[in-house]
Amino acid sequence: MTENIITTRKLCKTFSSGGLQQHVLRNLDMEIRKGDFTVVMGASGSGKSTLLYALSGMDAPTLGEITFCDKKISGLNSDKLALFRRKHCGFVFQQIYLCDNMSLMDNVMASGLLVNKNRREVAARANDLFEQVGLPERDRRKFPAQLSGGEAQRGAIVRALINTPAILFADEPTGALNSSSGEAVLDLLTRMNQNGQSVIMVTHDLKSALRGNRILYLKDGVICGECDPGAYDSGNEGRKDKLRSFLTGMGW
Repeated sequence: MTENIITTRKLCKTFSSGGLQQHVLRNLDMEIRKGDFTVVMGASGSGKSTLLYALSGMDAPTLGEITFCDKKISGLNSDKLALFRRKHCGFVFQQIYLCDNMSLMDNVMASGLLVNKNRREVAARANDLFEQVGLPERDRRKFPAQLSGGEAQRGAIVRALINTPAILFADEPTGALNSSSGEAVLDLLTRMNQNGQSVIMVTHDLKSALRGNRILYLKDGVICGECDPGAYDSGNEGRKDKLRSFLTGMGW
């Protein structure tokens, strides 16, 4: 049996505006398995990003329970949630939220030192990760505005991984990148997953979704379908056909 890293039970998220309620997540039960590259797809407004934020503790559910790394995080106060996220979660977004007035290395170090006060150890891990993502030392000294979009996103992934998170959350991580930079970022996420990193990614893009070994389809706040195409294989056209057929059946 594969160990679950996240489990939800009867998860609900409701937003209120002008006296009206919008039910974005509806009694959602799910498991995220350790070591998987899980992809969440669905139409715009289906609740994909809301689900991601709830699973990571960035936003509290209205009702229901979330268990993450054998710890119930639903119901934790904001301070305890912040500590939990810092130790167990890594985040990569479509917008690359690096501090403009800090070098790429300082951005990564600032995150790492929140958890490990040993500057030498943090720097050693940062440099190792920079090597893995293919960013040379000269780029590590640059400020975000001096980097290409793809370089900055790879740097953001290093920052997300600096504290050895249990899971990496990615919300449309290639959405603001050109095709070649986006492909490089997807290659990096795939390689990290093949090395054991659990990943959950929200996307609306078929090419991105093909990187997952498990695809969940969200509709009106409920998971209405699942596809398990197996491990990523760039030359496997049958795998692509299987996913495309699944998505067509879901109304994608």
